[in-house]
Parts: sequence; C-alpha cells; structure tokens
Amino acid sequence: MENISKTELNKLNVINDAEKNVLAIIAHSITAAEEVFSILTEEDFTVMNYKVIFKALQEQFSAKVAINITTLSNYMLKNNILNKIGGIEFLTDLFQSYTTDANLSEYLDIIIKNTTSRRLKAVVDSINRQIDAHQPIDEVVSHAEKEILDVKKERKGNLFKTSYAEVDKVLQKIELLENSGEMLTGSPSGFRDLDRMTSGFQKGDFIILAARPSMGKTALALNFAVKSAAQSKKAVAIFSVEMPAEQLIQRMLGSYSTVDSVKVRTGKGLQERDWENITKAADFLKQTKLFIDDTPGLKVIELQSKLRKLCRENEVGLVVIDYLQLLSTGTHFGDSRQQEVSTISRQLKALARELEVPIICLSQLSRSVEKREDKRPIMSDLRDSGAIEQDADIIMFLFREEYYTAHDSTNLGAPMLETEKAQLILSKHRNGPTGSVELLFVKKHGSFADYGLQNTKI
Repeated sequence: MENISKTELNKLNVINDAEKNVLAIIAHSITAAEEVFSILTEEDFTVMNYKVIFKALQEQFSAKVAINITTLSNYMLKNNILNKIGGIEFLTDLFQSYTTDANLSEYLDIIIKNTTSRRLKAVVDSINRQIDAHQPIDEVVSHAEKEILDVKKERKGNLFKTSYAEVDKVLQKIELLENSGEMLTGSPSGFRDLDRMTSGFQKGDFIILAARPSMGKTALALNFAVKSAAQSKKAVAIFSVEMPAEQLIQRMLGSYSTVDSVKVRTGKGLQERDWENITKAADFLKQTKLFIDDTPGLKVIELQSKLRKLCRENEVGLVVIDYLQLLSTGTHFGDSRQQEVSTISRQLKALARELEVPIICLSQLSRSVEKREDKRPIMSDLRDSGAIEQDADIIMFLFREEYYTAHDSTNLGAPMLETEKAQLILSKHRNGPTGSVELLFVKKHGSFADYGLQNTKI
C-alpha cells in the first residue's frame, strides 16, 4: 500500500464521513432524500459500500417503499448485496450514526467538490495520454478546454429548472426591461427595422446570413459587427477565413468615413476632406472592441479554442464568421462535403449555446437561384445545406434586384445607381416573426443603411 500523508488521510476521512452522514440523513428524512437524489448519483461516492447502499436507497425511494433498517436490509438480502457490504452490522452502524440533517448542505458540498476534483484529474490523465499518443496539439487543447467546461457545467445540468423559479426569473426580466425603456433583449444589429423584428441577436442563437457572391453579405456582416460593438460597448469577434484583417479594416474605413472605397483601397485621389473623414472613422474604430482572426484554412476546433479564450477574458456580445463553407473540421468525410458542412453547422450551434453568445455565420447560396425567374433566395438554395436549416435559429437572405438587372444584357450601358434598395429576407426566425427588412445599399462606400434613414449615424 502506498504511503499516504497525514493531510491526505485527513482529507479521505472528511470525505468518507460526509458520504456516511449523507446516507444516514437520507435514511431518516424523505425531504432530504428528495434533495440528495436530485443532486448526487452513485458515482459521487468513493467508498464502494456507500455506492451500493446509495443505489439501494434510491431504488427503494423510487418504488415508494418506506425506508428503515428492516426494509433496507430485506431489500439488500433479497438482491444478494447485504453480505457484500459487511452484513446487517454495517447497516446498523450507518443508521445509528444519524444525529441531525442540519449539516446536509455542508456534506453535499464536500462530496460535490471531491467529484469535481476527481473528474479534473481524469481530464489531466486524458490529456497526458493524448500527448503520449502524439495526437495533434490543437485537438488536445480543444478537447481539454471542452472537458474542463463540461466538468464545470455538469453539476448545474443535473437539476431540473422548476416552472416556479423560471417564471419568477422571466417576470423579473420583463420588469427590468419595462423600467429600463430598452426595446432590445439581445445584441443590436444597428438596423432599426431588423432590431424591431428580432429584439436584437439573442444569446445562444446561431444565425445564418446567406447570399450569392458579390451581393454584399460581408459588407452587411461588418456593419452588424461595428454597429453592435459601438452600441453595446461589448466585444465583437470576427473570424475572417476569406480575407485578411487589413482588407476588413479598409472596408470599415470606407464605410464609416463615407469616402469612396476605391480611394481608400488605392490611396489615390484623396482630398483633404477625405483625410479628415478617414481619420475620424479610424478614431471611431479604435474605440470599438473588435477582435479579428484572419487565420486562413481555419478549423472549427481552432475557432472553438480561440473563442472560448476570448469569452473568458471579455464580455462578448456578437460573433461573425465569414464564411461557413471555408471552415473545415480537419476530419476526412470522403467526398461528402455536405456531411462535413452539416457537422460544422451543428458544432457552431453547440458553441453558441455553450458560450451564450449569438453567432452570425455567412453562407453561400447554390447556383440554382440563377436559373429561376424569381431570383429571391429560398431555403433550398442554401449551399451544402444539410443540417443548416435545422440548426439555425435565424436564416437571413440578402437580396438586391439591381445585382441582376445590372448584369442583364438589355441593361448594358445603363448608368450605375449610387444607392439601391436591398432586402434582408428572414425566412426562418425560431423565436419571432419572419418577413423582409428594407435596407439601402451605398455602393461606393460598401455599406448599408436603414431605408429612408441613409443619413443616420451610429
């Protein structure tokens, strides 16, 4: 037997005593039994005899059998487990050890903390095994983060949420909203009519913003990101798999300086007034808490790890991912790209719920939309859709009629409009209305505005 320090021995004695006292209390109090059985499982007990007794007590309680030393010993004798724990003498000692249930909470706390400690040690052992097996380090890190978070959340997940408690919580939230005068319950999009329909992007929501290439979905997503960061004062994460951070900032400067985006991109033809506006826009952007990750070929497992870290260190109000089809799992799915995209979709939805942040993920549309007379996108146009329709809480399609008329051979040579109407079509809204929101697209700035309020500032 290994040498055990006095400190370790004392710790074991404290844990063993807590387990014994909890069982004694269960045997004497139905009310206490109800509480304990809703919190603990047999796996929370470290002493094998106590595991066996806990399970027997739980089964008797479930069968609505009165619990006393006679009924319990008869049950254990009938199931050939009485002798395994040391016979009637062991049970008698347990029943006679009862004094009061006043310290039940303290005993439960000791047991729960010990379970958490054991599970964390198991996570460490698992990490060491993965490292010894030379598994990819990014997979090891992501696995470790998830396992640790699971340990933290597992105990909370064991309890039912009663209608009594939840109704009170919702009433308090309604009262708080009434007194604050605030219409939004989630992160703002910065667009009046969209926020009216959604009440803001809600915690845990997985949101799809889909459109054909060059329709303006990246520009709109950047508008969401900047406006949300500015209005909420919270951090906003942008994962850009398609273009580097420098190009994103160039787009933002063009959008918020109202300087022609070509001038911003090339540095040519800038006037003094342009420089003043660019400087103001730059100062404005520096004040927002925008975090950009532009890792090319980003894997979901890397995204999960980075976002978990960011959420630990900041209050994150919104996440934007550009775009879904450029992410990868790092796992071989054969020729089934749809299966991989479906897996990514489910993982992102789970991540939104885990971190309690809204995630907006951009998505491509299939070419089938081009073959129809009515070019307005519908659900079936989602590329590699698979589980996307099921996973998403909100599905938004960006549509500009002028995008198609400008490319129509009958309109070649027609003057290009500086601004045009755009539609944001909410085809799915799990917790609210569907419908369309009208926006104004300002081409030379690469930005969107509320229709009829194009001069409105953030």
